[in-house]
Amino acid sequence: SYPSFSKYVLIKLFKWHLRIIYFFLKFLKTDDYKILLLSRQYNTKSIDFTLIEEDIHNRYPNYKVVILTKKLNKKHIISYYFHIYRQMYHLATSKVCIVDTYIIPVSILNHKRTLTIIQMCHGIGNIKKFGYQTLDKESGKNNKLSHLMDMHKNYDYLISTSKETSKFYAEAFNIDIKNILNFGVPKIDYLLNIHEKKDNILKKYPHIKDKPVILYVATFRTYKDNYLKKFVRSAPVDKYNIIIHIHPVQYKYIPDIDKEISNEKIYRCKEVPTMELLSIADYVITDYSSFVFESAILEKPTYLYVKDYEKYIEKNGLNIDIFKELPGYVFKDITRLFNSIENEKYNQKIIRNFKNKYIEVSDGTSTKKNVDFIIKCTRK
Repeated sequence: SYPSFSKYVLIKLFKWHLRIIYFFLKFLKTDDYKILLLSRQYNTKSIDFTLIEEDIHNRYPNYKVVILTKKLNKKHIISYYFHIYRQMYHLATSKVCIVDTYIIPVSILNHKRTLTIIQMCHGIGNIKKFGYQTLDKESGKNNKLSHLMDMHKNYDYLISTSKETSKFYAEAFNIDIKNILNFGVPKIDYLLNIHEKKDNILKKYPHIKDKPVILYVATFRTYKDNYLKKFVRSAPVDKYNIIIHIHPVQYKYIPDIDKEISNEKIYRCKEVPTMELLSIADYVITDYSSFVFESAILEKPTYLYVKDYEKYIEKNGLNIDIFKELPGYVFKDITRLFNSIENEKYNQKIIRNFKNKYIEVSDGTSTKKNVDFIIKCTRK
């Protein structure tokens, strides 16, 4: 459905007043040595942004890196509005801009020809459809509103992890596949050294080392489903240490989800970043989450629990055939999944083949490749 007339008018006014202000900001001189990194995914620097900043400072110290991170929150909409002005100033005076999600002024404004904009999606890959792939689906954005807000426009390049991943990134971001670069994101380099985090985690949770660890990381659903309850009820807590990490967006749809899955024998480890938990995981269970790619980089024994597979396909859709790509390790029944962990030896060849297909760069050079390309863009 189309936005209401009043909403349509407000959006149009909002866009045009920003464009007028930005028209004058573009008279400011471009700093050929300034690189801008923008995110509304996090309030702090992401791993990708941190690694890019460090590498630029180490190898190209004459360059200036500006990082602006602020979540778009309805409760703080006024402060975010003024934050947009900061973004606009730096967009008008930078040579390169890197974003990790949709950023309002990046997409709705007309920029200087000297500015190069690079989309560095915050996920390593995407099993589930997203962006333009899910417009007007229950779990996606409103088609008319997305076009009105110029969703994912103005990107010169996009960073992907493989030719296979680029195929659905081209659809999701509505970008020409020839402008997609398969460097892999810096986060991959971080993951390759994640074992360094193991000792600190075990100091916080010394009992975790007593039994093998199963890490369960689930993506969010926009609908109610008892997949988490099923998991908790069936979890073999006497034989394994179970850690559950829930996607933060899930609380938007099920606010009391922590009560639903409360179990004193199950760890939550909320203060530990999900990726760092891979350092202590013996087995990984996920679903339609991009976490499967992170687990695959380390070739962890990885299982998919997809009890609601048919419903998820209908409401969101997937980019890959998970039953074909991870044969024997995709389960609709959680009891059968746990039986597989307990009684069957994991075939490492399956997860290795998955990694090789969807992650082309896993040798620790992703940060360098990205930074070298960013510097090249500043010299155009």
